[in-house]
Amino acid sequence: MAGSKQRRLENAVAAVQQHHGPRALRRGGELSRLPAVPHLSTGFSGLDAITGCGGVPLGMLTLLSGRSTSGKLTLAYKLLANAQRAFAPGGVPSTVILLDLGRTADPDYVVRCGVDLEHLLVARPSVGPNAVNLIADLLQQYHPRAMVVDGLADLATDRAVLHHLNTSLGKLQRLLRATGCALVILDEPRPPWLRWLNLDAASLVRWAAALHIEMQREHWLRQNGEMTGYRALARLLKSRWMYGIRSAPVEIIFNGTVRARETW
Repeated sequence: MAGSKQRRLENAVAAVQQHHGPRALRRGGELSRLPAVPHLSTGFSGLDAITGCGGVPLGMLTLLSGRSTSGKLTLAYKLLANAQRAFAPGGVPSTVILLDLGRTADPDYVVRCGVDLEHLLVARPSVGPNAVNLIADLLQQYHPRAMVVDGLADLATDRAVLHHLNTSLGKLQRLLRATGCALVILDEPRPPWLRWLNLDAASLVRWAAALHIEMQREHWLRQNGEMTGYRALARLLKSRWMYGIRSAPVEIIFNGTVRARETW
């Protein structure tokens, strides 16, 4: 009897896999044997734990949204630094790329987040269709392990540019898979009513993203009357490897490596 039930189960699994694909249905015991997703650590263990892939996936697109002082930019720069260290043949940091569309990147702050400027390419193209083309060109020419595009809000100011980006997403995804690059696009949070009215400029990018993290600053951290950093909440809004909205606290400390600016 047990053998008959086992055969029926195996036949049912085989039928579902044949119709829907081999990944559509698996036995629970097979999950631990699945290959790990190639990824890049965010540098924050709590955030890595909730993404479902151990950090930010390589060869895929990640959308990182958040307002000013939410920790979004710090997280993006730390990803670039981690990529430089994780892929350092012969001890030489790997080349990473920053598309600074708003022309706001501060070299001092980038360094304090751990990025080696000698192995960082900074592109500041005019916001237009050529900016989108430059992303593909840089992927093809340099095969970087990480690229940060700051940001989607700049591209979305021109409908023609946004349309060009949306139609280029398929090509970009193919290039990401071929190069194994972690592409991180920064964006501003979108109010829900924009989605309801189909006015969300980031909708197609969000759909194409394998991972979507939203950063929210909760409060400043102080010690002896002085500001020492801030606490943010990283909310996982989308993951191909994890279901449901999850969150993890992130503390950013200004200890000489990352420090506050007087204007904050």
